[in-house]
Amino acid sequence: MKNAERFIEIYNKVDKILRNLDNEEFESFTSKIRKSSNPLIKNFKEKLIDYAQLRNAIVHNPKIGGQFIAIPLDEVTIDFENILFKLQNPKKVIPLFQFEVIGAERNDKLDKLLAKMKEHSFSQFPVFENGRVVEIITTNTISRWLSRNIIDNHIMEENPVIESLMGDIEFAKNYKFISRDENIYTAFNMFLSHIENNKRNLDAIFITQNGKSDQNLLGLITIEDIALQINAA
Repeated sequence: MKNAERFIEIYNKVDKILRNLDNEEFESFTSKIRKSSNPLIKNFKEKLIDYAQLRNAIVHNPKIGGQFIAIPLDEVTIDFENILFKLQNPKKVIPLFQFEVIGAERNDKLDKLLAKMKEHSFSQFPVFENGRVVEIITTNTISRWLSRNIIDNHIMEENPVIESLMGDIEFAKNYKFISRDENIYTAFNMFLSHIENNKRNLDAIFITQNGKSDQNLLGLITIEDIALQINAA
């Protein structure tokens, strides 16, 4: 199959996906792209609009000798096909980010938390109460606690319990939950939306069965983790 015919076939499959997502039968391809709130579509928005314009150039120009005037490059057709594959088979947050989430209890001592941070090279830890997340302690939290408790070059409380640090959390409850069945683009959009709406980063997204906070943790996502996956996708 020649590139032009292959490109049009891919376009029609993407258009069908758009109709199924947004239930807009008669709206144009480009309009559906611009209006879509779907994280998958938003992630490929600019390219999809460009490819819609290329499709129009292919089908709306007269043929010469039965041949299309506009012929997509091999790289363009392959890229469009890759986008179609990602729309049809988006990576899910599970099993990609599935692992045991290590945390600390309210009554754990700071030295125990610092040992875990060193062992696992983590910069933040969830605080658990009855097996559920109630907060996140970060290296920034620890720094704020230290600056408040160092007087005359001495730490006033040498090895506090984790609960003592919670008053120094800069942004309380700065985390969200997501269902194990969601895709990486939805998770990435949660980070971007939080930054846009709150002018700060989200510490983490916890993964549970249905995205509910009272369910067992299946994994954890940071913005650095998800950005690497989006770039590699």
